[in-house]
Amino acid sequence: MTSSDGGAAARRREQILDAAARVFAEKGYHEAGIADIATDLGIGHGTFYRYFENKKDIVGQAMDLAVRRIGQSVLEEEDPSSSNTLAEFHAQIERVYLRLFALQDRQPYLIRFLYRQATDPTRLGLALDGFLGYTEQLLRNGITKGFLRPDIDTEIAGQALVAIMFDVMRRSASAEMSAELRQRWMSTGTRMMLEGLQRR
Repeated sequence: MTSSDGGAAARRREQILDAAARVFAEKGYHEAGIADIATDLGIGHGTFYRYFENKKDIVGQAMDLAVRRIGQSVLEEEDPSSSNTLAEFHAQIERVYLRLFALQDRQPYLIRFLYRQATDPTRLGLALDGFLGYTEQLLRNGITKGFLRPDIDTEIAGQALVAIMFDVMRRSASAEMSAELRQRWMSTGTRMMLEGLQRR
């Protein structure tokens, strides 16, 4: 297989995963079938089975795709060591919220699928734990530069930050969230975080 063939196969695989996330988000895991995913893309069943063994296989990999895209929208765009002051840290946390909301607007089915239709809680938990390393880096940066309290338990505080941010995504996946409510989440959520973390 040439490199161009490999690239085409990777793109087709991601197209199928993306369609699976859309279909599962819309119909539910148990109600949706391989035929629904194939119909969404206009492909035959044979094409599907060249890439995935069965429905369980694709739903697990679609979960990985959803988590990866969330990570790309935040982790690859926000350097956890970039903030030098509490004000910069505050602005960075708000940017993280905004990036998550932007992803929700672009691909609302991804978050809906991740929270409503993912069938493997252990796998979902492990995937979300991947964000913990990023939040710990954010916190350690603030401690090192002196604008966050030195006694913070970065592991537990990082878990709390992840829990708050992803609960916002869960809520926005369940019901449309107005711009005003998003702003309230960013303002109140960020203030709650910082008042407990900032150095006095």
